[in-house]
Amino acid sequence: MGRTLAGLRLVLLVTLLASGCFGKTGHTYKLYPGPERPPEELATVELGKRVTSLRVGGMRVDKKDYDRIELLPGSYLIDWQTTFTLSLMVDPEGRDEVAAAVTVELEAGHGYSVSADRTTGPGDTMRWWFTDTTTGIELARNKGR
Repeated sequence: MGRTLAGLRLVLLVTLLASGCFGKTGHTYKLYPGPERPPEELATVELGKRVTSLRVGGMRVDKKDYDRIELLPGSYLIDWQTTFTLSLMVDPEGRDEVAAAVTVELEAGHGYSVSADRTTGPGDTMRWWFTDTTTGIELARNKGR
């Protein structure tokens, strides 16, 4: 009985891991009024690499809850932030936050990604970029700091 119960627990754990119960959510936040619309009528913005939260029109979306948002096409001010862990020898708090904002024209049927990253070592820089993933064109980028 004990071996069967242990085997059942193992199968349950593997099933939970495979179903994505731990880690990324894969959820989409519908940030427009009315009924759901087909993807070709919407612009989708993914919270990409190392972005922890994003704000559009005063609505905050956290990556721990959602991976992407759906919007109607149009011009939007989108701001986001991320936190990087640093060596305590570099910063006494052990972290650095990067925030950015950009106004972009989002097109129906297009996907977009907001990402951030940092280099390490002497003179490290924090970078961010906003990309139209449908065309592969970077719409905005900082030069690092």
